[in-house]
Amino acid sequence: MGKIGNFGDCTGTLVADQWVLTARHCLESVNNEGTQARIAGKVYNADSWALSPTSDAGLLHLTEKVTNATPAKISHDIPTPGQTGTLYGWSSSSSMARAGQLPMAKMVVKELLGGAPSGSDTPAGSEAPSTSEAPTGADASTETAPPQAMQPGAKMPESGQTESGPEEMEGIPADGSIQPRIETSILDVQSVSGAGMQGGDSGGPFFVDGKLAGLATAGTANGDPDLPSPSAAITTIAGTAEWIDNVISGRDTQSVLTAENTPAPPKTIQTSGDNIWGYLAIACVGLAVAAVGSRIRNARQ
Repeated sequence: MGKIGNFGDCTGTLVADQWVLTARHCLESVNNEGTQARIAGKVYNADSWALSPTSDAGLLHLTEKVTNATPAKISHDIPTPGQTGTLYGWSSSSSMARAGQLPMAKMVVKELLGGAPSGSDTPAGSEAPSTSEAPTGADASTETAPPQAMQPGAKMPESGQTESGPEEMEGIPADGSIQPRIETSILDVQSVSGAGMQGGDSGGPFFVDGKLAGLATAGTANGDPDLPSPSAAITTIAGTAEWIDNVISGRDTQSVLTAENTPAPPKTIQTSGDNIWGYLAIACVGLAVAAVGSRIRNARQ
């Protein structure tokens, strides 16, 4: 996704024939006027967007329907520790992405950070979709993973790169710089395929059992977004599913923003990889707490 002719700054997933789901920080950190999304080789213009008030999730509305890709199915379950999923992302730093190949990484859930949001969220691990439910129209993908990492017979999600424009741009925090309440759970995931998350993979889909279960928020292994990170913070979307449905169905019109009703951007230089609010801090704190707890338990044994 990104400005006209410039792709690879962020990733998204087609969730309806005219809606792409991506990370909120990808949309609120830049001026979205003139944003485009590339899906299955075709470029689509965007005319509006919506920012979740409770998580790092955002929606981008396209000016025309996508007819050559199938929207992904959204999971209403929160993945549990030990479950394995696949993260996709169109990072411009990936040699595979530059060659037109969809990068991906197998990730295992190590920790669940934060409490489950209220609503219909339930722990994952119940019904496993059949092979036919594998993502065939995901609008994005994730990092530098070898092609052989794909499961035999699995269909590759349709490409849907999105982008945020030049490296230097004006930021537009939503609602006059008001940041969202973080109410959805965040997953700490670790690569098991040798690939890692890197800049440009933000908003990329995390598929578990063939359904879209989360969005890439940040790499957590190092402070440089340009370096691949074998671990990542994934924002779960079970608690955001109702908001997503309300926006794409047209029931929620208050959340939809355009160039006309978006607050004027402050003169602040930032990119989609810069200071993703407190998400990365929350992930790191959660990992530190988990490590301390583990040491205490080991000392008592």
